[in-house]
Order: sequence, then C-alpha cells, then structure tokens
Amino acid sequence: MGKLFSSLPNSFLRSVLEGENEEVVEKLLEFKQLYENETDKDKKVMYKERFTTAFWELYSEILLKIGTVWFDNVPLQKRLFIRFGILDLKYLTVEDQEMIKSVPIKKINTDDDVYNSIYYVDEWISEIGKGNIEVSATDEVPRKKKKEGVNVVEKEKYERKKGLLEAELSSLREAFRKRQLLEETVYNSIKKVYDFSRMFDEITEDNYSVNYTENEESALASSIDQIREILRMNKEINLSKQRIDKLLEEIKALEIPTNDNGSDEAYNVDESGIKTEIQTIRQMIKMCVGRQGNHFPALVSSMIPRSHLKPNFRENAAQYIKDILKVDPTIFERKTRASVLQIVPYILLTPGYGNYGICWEPFNKYNKVSSKGRLAVPIFAKNPRDVIVIAFGDFRWNMAKELAGYHWMEEGITGDYFQYHESIKWKGDLRSKFIYDYYLWITKESEGIQKLEKEVRRIFWFKIPFPDKLKEELSKKGYYYQDLYKKDEAKKLSEL
Repeated sequence: MGKLFSSLPNSFLRSVLEGENEEVVEKLLEFKQLYENETDKDKKVMYKERFTTAFWELYSEILLKIGTVWFDNVPLQKRLFIRFGILDLKYLTVEDQEMIKSVPIKKINTDDDVYNSIYYVDEWISEIGKGNIEVSATDEVPRKKKKEGVNVVEKEKYERKKGLLEAELSSLREAFRKRQLLEETVYNSIKKVYDFSRMFDEITEDNYSVNYTENEESALASSIDQIREILRMNKEINLSKQRIDKLLEEIKALEIPTNDNGSDEAYNVDESGIKTEIQTIRQMIKMCVGRQGNHFPALVSSMIPRSHLKPNFRENAAQYIKDILKVDPTIFERKTRASVLQIVPYILLTPGYGNYGICWEPFNKYNKVSSKGRLAVPIFAKNPRDVIVIAFGDFRWNMAKELAGYHWMEEGITGDYFQYHESIKWKGDLRSKFIYDYYLWITKESEGIQKLEKEVRRIFWFKIPFPDKLKEELSKKGYYYQDLYKKDEAKKLSEL
C-alpha cells in the first residue's frame, strides 16, 4: 500500500481502506488531509469536492466486491462504511458512535412484510449479486447474461406469467374462502332442521308435530339460493383451476435453469450489471439529498440533522411505515380480477444525510400484477418520518400514473388532480405539488388541520381514503370533513 496508508495507525479508517486499490486509497487520504487542514474558504471547497469524488470512487469499488465476491461475508468496518457512510470515527461524537453501535447488523427472522422489505445498501447489492432481486430498471441496455436458447425476452415472458399465476392463485384463494363461508352457512341452517327431524323416532297421537316451523322453512329456502351460489362459485373455481394449469405449463416451458445454489444461472447478474446498479444507487442517494442538500458523503456528527425522532435505521423505519399505514392503509393495495393483494415495495435506506424519500419505480414493468416497487429513504434526515411520507407520495403518484398509462390525465387520482389544476390554470411541476399535498394529507389533514384546497381534499378523501374510524372522527372536527363524510356514506349506500 502507499505512503499515506502505511502511516495510518490501527484504526477504523485503516480497516475500511485495507486491501483496496492503492491509487484510490492514496488519493482519498490526500484530499481528506488537504480538506481537513485547509483554512482558505475557496480552497477548502475545492478540496471538499475532490475528497467527495475520491470517496465515491472508493465506495463504488467496495460495493462492487460486496456484489460479486463477498456477498454476506463483508468485513464489519467496510459494511458500516457502505451502510452509514462512516469513514473515520474521529468525525463522530462518542454518543453518535454508541447510537450506531446499538443498531442490529443482521435482519431478524420474521414474517413481517414491512420489516423484510427494508434493505441497507450492502444488503441490497448482495441480493442483486445473488440474483434474488432484479437489477433496478434504468434506460441502459439489458444487463443479464444470456445462454444458448435463453434470452431476455424469454425472461420477461417468464416474469409476466409468474405475475399472472400469483394473481390467479390469489383470486382462487379468495373464491375458495367465500365458498367455505357459504358452505358453513348452509351447513348450520340444514343441521338445525336435521337435528329437529332426528328427535322423532316414532309418530304417535301424543307426538305428531313433525312439520317444519316457519323459521325452518325459511332456512331451507335460503339454503337453496346459497347452494346455487356455491355451485356458481364452484364453476368459477374450476375455470380458475384450468387457467392455473395452463399458466403452470407455460411457465414450465419457460423454466429458468438453476445452478447448485438454486439461483437463476441463466440470468445471474454479471459484473457490468452490478456496476450499473451501483450507478443507480448513487443516483438514488443524490435524489434523496436533493439539489440544495448536504452532499458531503462522509458521516460527520456536526452535519447529522437532529430530530426528536430516531434516524431511519431499519427497525425505526419499519415502525414509521406502520404508523403511516394506519392513516393510509390502501397505499400498497394492488387489485386483481377477484381479490386485492398487499404488496409492500422494496425500501432502500441510503447512507448519509437526506431531505427527500423517492420512488424509483412503482413496479416491474413486465409484471404489474405482483412485482414490488422500489423506494429510497435517507437514514439521517431532519424529520425521518416525513421523508418516508414523501416517498409514499411519490409512490402514489407514480403507481397511479403508470397504471393509467396514456390516460393518466383523465383517469384515477392523477386524472382528477390534473383536471382540477387545469381548471384553475395552475402552473408548475404537478408531481411535486401532488407529493407535497399528500404530505399535508397524511401529516395535517389526518389530524383535522385543514391545509389543502377544498377540491384537493375531496379528491384525496375518496381516492386516498382514511380508515372509516378516522373519517368518523374527522367528521366531528369541521364542516368540510362532515360534508365529505355524509357524501361518503351516501356513496356506500348507493353501492349496496
């Protein structure tokens, strides 16, 4: 290794740099030293920029190793560098060091969908490298290896068929559940009549009232209608089974060869794919920081935004998300022909400081039915919960717009929102305004604090509904909410 590295004492910094490209390490240490020691303001800015460039060069090189070689066996110091941006412990107070030490390194085994969908950058690139998560969509050319007889088009067909299969299975489960409820109702009705009939072993002059009562006749009559419905549903279930059989045959024909590790050998992500994903992650981090944000890459205590809320470490972020879902319970719903799926998107926790949460993609374009979207959220923010709300607003907008396609200005929530702003001749970035209005909807309007325009509140009330209990509470807090609540109740009655 170079002169500057060799002069380093045994430390966290030395462990991060150990074994990395000598040229990159020396350049980073040189600009780090110049930045720290410079007193001239203009020169300090220049060295800061050069240090930042060298930092990201090192970051990318370590991340590439995690995605291609190390996977789960990442040295702790390098993992913390990638995960939180920690380069030198002297940049952090003892309190901040202790705070980060208290954060669990590994995920716990749980069936919690929200918790399981949250990833740190090192975990994310590992899963990408193993082929467990698809490379993020970009405008680049496809980045998959291709073997003889297997190509990207077949992969896309495979993903679509898998999505249709999952939706069909979900519909079948829902139909089967409804049939079971009807069967139970019919069974209980007939059982009462059957038990009554069994009471009479012999008809005598003292015991001959064996006719059905009015209630028993009614139970049998209603059972006839319910049995017809059961038979109708069974016909639907048979058709669904046929569709599933066909999909399974088609999927088998497109089956992807697997290697000894069970991963998709024909579609393993090669090094160029990992490099492209690293560029995507870098872009996500920039977007989370924002144009006017703090782009200094290394974690420094003096630059960490302070909040009464805990940073977006996985456990904290999971709880914030669950709190938001109590207000917006339908955000992750994906409707199929006969049921509604709850699909929590992937949530990537980006290192360093940030002002915004973003939606990179609402779903995989080849599988709109059941694929997971991708959000990115900064770990350290002025208000950690708010950046998640902003990411959710971005997700809401992108999901609705993508599902509506060319008709996004006419259909759904984006259509209503666009047409209202056209009517008032509003100028500006409609997506940004929607995200801010969504933020106000979740953080202010949900508490009865009126911040939105009347028409925007109406659109959100019906298209991004609060839970019924919250709606009822809000109806007691003002005329506008009361009026919306009455219209909502009338709408429900008309749909019965």
